[in-house]
Amino acid sequence: MRRAGADMTIVSVGAGVHRALAAADALSRDGISAGVLDLRTVTPLDREGICTAVAQTGRLLVVDEDYEGFGLSGEVAARILEAGIGCRYARVCTQTTLPYARRLEDQALPSVQRICSAAAALMESGRAS
Repeated sequence: MRRAGADMTIVSVGAGVHRALAAADALSRDGISAGVLDLRTVTPLDREGICTAVAQTGRLLVVDEDYEGFGLSGEVAARILEAGIGCRYARVCTQTTLPYARRLEDQALPSVQRICSAAAALMESGRAS
């Protein structure tokens, strides 16, 4: 864990971890305690670390620079389901095809603002039973 948190677990790898940490700082100002788990690698995947953290918070937010379909965010969700852990789940992934213009690229990739918006929605959805 790069950062401990009681309300939700944010899981990411690479550049997404830095954005997740910045988002966790912003969320803390709103009273949301978000833990950040840096996967460091996806092969091997830290299944035990993910499952332990999510079982404690009951909420999982995956931040992934890959596209939403068929990527890390779905694999992490599958591992949680296979472990029988009930949780609320959301993901922030790259939107559609990356545009060439840098300003548009920044809007398409996961950003601190998009992570905070997804986290707020996840908190509003209640805790899984």
